Amino acid sequence: MASAAASRLQEERRQWRKDHPPGMTAKPTTAKDGSTDIFVWDCKVPGMKGTFCEGGLFPFTIKFSPEHPHKPPLVFMPKGFFHVNVFDDGGVCLSILKEVVPKHLGDVSGWRPSFTVKQILIAMQVGLDTMQELLSSPNFGSVANFAVAHLKARSEKEYLQRMKDQTAKYKAEDDEDA
Repeated sequence: MASAAASRLQEERRQWRKDHPPGMTAKPTTAKDGSTDIFVWDCKVPGMKGTFCEGGLFPFTIKFSPEHPHKPPLVFMPKGFFHVNVFDDGGVCLSILKEVVPKHLGDVSGWRPSFTVKQILIAMQVGLDTMQELLSSPNFGSVANFAVAHLKARSEKEYLQRMKDQTAKYKAEDDEDA
């Protein structure tokens, strides 16, 4: 099963290098022995223009299992990332990354084996329930980090300042290594 997953991810890497959205990066990591780890990818998504995330280039890691594409990958922002939809360990709460359990809670959107790395990154950037949208318009109906939710409830001004400060921490620089 792992070799099928690795083959699929290698093909997705080839496709990503041929055609990927501008400003986004996604590449497998390098293992300690110098080999490529096709199951762990380092990625970056730019913040949306016109929001407090504009100018940021936000890193995250995708961890694929040997059962890929039949199991959704795990996606992590840096540990301690300040966002209501990011757990303390950096885990991202995003509907397309959830395993679909047939006949559980009706027809809930979730992971599909047809999703590609490119679709994951685009989903992390564009749409109502996606990472870039979540960065600038968090989903307070699906709280992963209650400390962030409490800060926003207590002080909108302080919350927005923390979000702006975080964007400054991840200021976009020329990063053409896609």
